[in-house]
Amino acid sequence: MHNITVAIRVKPVQQSFKTILVNGSTVTLLDPELEFNNPVDILKKNRIKDASYEFDFAFDQQADQKEVYEKSAEPLLDDLISGQNVTIFAYGATGSGKTHTMMGSQNQQGIIPRALNDLFGRLTKDQAAQASLTFLEIYNETIRDLLTGKLLDLREDGNKGLVVVNLFKAPVPTLNDITQYIKYGNSRRAKEPTGANENSTRSHTVLQLMLKQCTFTFVDLAGSERASQTTNKGQRMIEGAMINRSLLVLGNCIKALFSKEQFVPFRGSKLTRLLKDALQGNSKTVMIANVAPNNYEDSFNTLLYAHRTRNIDPTPNNFQEMIVSLREENEDIKKTLKKQNSQSKLQLQIEQQFKDQQKQEKIEKQQQQQQLQLQQSQQQQQSQQAEKYAYDEEQIKSFILKQFSQESDLIKQLFKLEDALMQTHLDIVEYHKQQSVQFQQKTEDLINKCSESINNTENEQFEIAMKYKTILQQRRKIYDQCMQSQFQSVKEEFRKQVQNIEKLKGQQSEKREEIMKKFKELEIEHLKKISNSKNGNQVQINEETLKEIKKNRLQSLNKQIKDGKL
Repeated sequence: MHNITVAIRVKPVQQSFKTILVNGSTVTLLDPELEFNNPVDILKKNRIKDASYEFDFAFDQQADQKEVYEKSAEPLLDDLISGQNVTIFAYGATGSGKTHTMMGSQNQQGIIPRALNDLFGRLTKDQAAQASLTFLEIYNETIRDLLTGKLLDLREDGNKGLVVVNLFKAPVPTLNDITQYIKYGNSRRAKEPTGANENSTRSHTVLQLMLKQCTFTFVDLAGSERASQTTNKGQRMIEGAMINRSLLVLGNCIKALFSKEQFVPFRGSKLTRLLKDALQGNSKTVMIANVAPNNYEDSFNTLLYAHRTRNIDPTPNNFQEMIVSLREENEDIKKTLKKQNSQSKLQLQIEQQFKDQQKQEKIEKQQQQQQLQLQQSQQQQQSQQAEKYAYDEEQIKSFILKQFSQESDLIKQLFKLEDALMQTHLDIVEYHKQQSVQFQQKTEDLINKCSESINNTENEQFEIAMKYKTILQQRRKIYDQCMQSQFQSVKEEFRKQVQNIEKLKGQQSEKREEIMKKFKELEIEHLKKISNSKNGNQVQINEETLKEIKKNRLQSLNKQIKDGKL
């Protein structure tokens, strides 16, 4: 039977894309319709062609988590219990659903929780008591223990092969312990949002459950990504470059194994060094390739590498046959040892009886008896040494178990401390929340008081304004009254002054008439004097001359009156 099984899973998307068709175990990748409708990109259209691939399993967009697990991973549990190593890993571009397939969610569990739940349902108590767990991640080509946070390194061991130095092995006798360790490790995994995936994992993770004779390995790979799609910058771009580098090395290894090349570049990255046994066929391996219909180029590359992986012709080491033969050989050795022990006991009894009967008969038999005693003493020494070795082994085992228990206690204490820290954080948040509520209440009370005082102040100001308006009206009224009374007095005064002026005018006119009369009388007297002064020269003055003289005199008088001289 082929040791590498390849399954394809198509990610469900909201929009309808008809680029990937699933028919049984055959997957057909079609050219996207936009390529044909774009007359400018002719070279790209001619380069991209339809492709069909045959796989062991193919799951379309309607397949749920249970169907994927039952068809791809569940059949390997029997091989695992029989002593065969098993590896399951997810492959695909970023955002194609790898982590969802492996871990799932609370309502839709993935392959890892389902497989571990079924496995512990089949294990005996003794087998479960010997189980241990390791959990690591490869971030920027650096190995980090997700349970302790320490940075680790890979080394080649002559007996064990490739090992991760100082990797913490947590004892997990129950399924609840495994769940807690996985939850704790996932919380410390490197995750950052990118333009292609809001919850993108930035590292490869390797979860191993080690039983007495075999290992169950789960690998969740970080997805390949294009800088043009993710728009990453700075540290995210460096992470993407390191992820693409390790996945490129993995693709080159798959290509070399598919082409049956003599040299396979497993040492190109730490990821391929850890997956070496899985790809070479030294364990039962399931590769679940995840593709998304809305990304044609990434789906094409993923299907191509998955097809090459399925057609790898591995030359596995027959570990199963070796285990069976070793077990049979151990049983044969146990049977022969039992036979030898029973025969030696019977022989000693017979010889002891024979020695008791023939003590005094033969000296040679006594010498043989002494030799037998020496052999017995040697056997006793050997048995004592064996007992001592067994005792030392028991002490070492008890010490190791004690160390494991202490480490597990420390981990549990660490969990308790983290729970206490989380509770303290929640208490602090609650205290701040209460303080903020009290502060808000005080602020609202202060605002209400201020608003009340402002309203009171506004009312007082309104009352003051009304009083001021009343005062102004009163002042206006008083002013009007004053002005009215003053106007009447002024009017009366003016009337009096007008009467006085009229009186003065009348007096002036009377004085003028008196002056005119006096003038006329003086004029007449003057004329008379002139006429009398000439003695006999009687001057005849007619009336016209007299009128003209009067007229000239009146004009001169009027002028003098106007000038104010009279």
